[in-house]
Amino acid sequence: LPRGRVALRALVDAIAERDAVKLGRAFQPSAIAYEVDGGTVTATYQAQWKARLAQALAPPGPSTPPPTIERIDAGETTALARLRSVRDGRPLVDYVLLARLAGGWRIVGTLRQPDPTEDPASAAGVAGVVDDKFEADRRWDEAGLGETLDPRALVMSVEDGEFVAASVAEWRARYVDRRKTSPGARFEVTSRLVDAQGDVGMARWSFRTESGEWTDRALMLRTASGWRMAALLFVREAP
Repeated sequence: LPRGRVALRALVDAIAERDAVKLGRAFQPSAIAYEVDGGTVTATYQAQWKARLAQALAPPGPSTPPPTIERIDAGETTALARLRSVRDGRPLVDYVLLARLAGGWRIVGTLRQPDPTEDPASAAGVAGVVDDKFEADRRWDEAGLGETLDPRALVMSVEDGEFVAASVAEWRARYVDRRKTSPGARFEVTSRLVDAQGDVGMARWSFRTESGEWTDRALMLRTASGWRMAALLFVREAP
């Protein structure tokens, strides 16, 4: 199964079989699963999720169908996916961010919402974050960058098969350093993708610079302050 499907299938199987070992095979160890419900955001760390799976009992009555993989947007090193499932009778949508590491494809972040609503304003909000990120890059505007990222977000990449991550504060500091020697980034946007439902979504944008073509993929979250990236993963590659 190419380009992230192995990790997605391991996630689907882990949930269906309540198997903590398979869950560990699907995720990069530091990945966090966020869920938005009624405006409240909760985070589940791997140790918590594995413990819950290990303690879970098979539900009475007919078994719940496993999550369905509805959409995948994948490159050679990174990917995004949308999954659909049902829990306690409530429909769920999951957006998943993946990276191809030395040991294979791993999930590096997930974002879930129960009872997601179809709303064009959600897609517009996600697209607006991408536009704001472009503007911050063109001026190395660290404050503008901060407005596009949730404070809990990680900015991630893959270097020689290794997972690399930094905090929002670290990336803002890097923009300050870059502005000392450059007025801003120069690039041409080559393609972009936006997918959003309710208060969660995903986006991918690709652009060309003097150093080559780059692709960013992000999970998006609607907060009290507006839409923000909950996780950002960038690599030098075509989409």
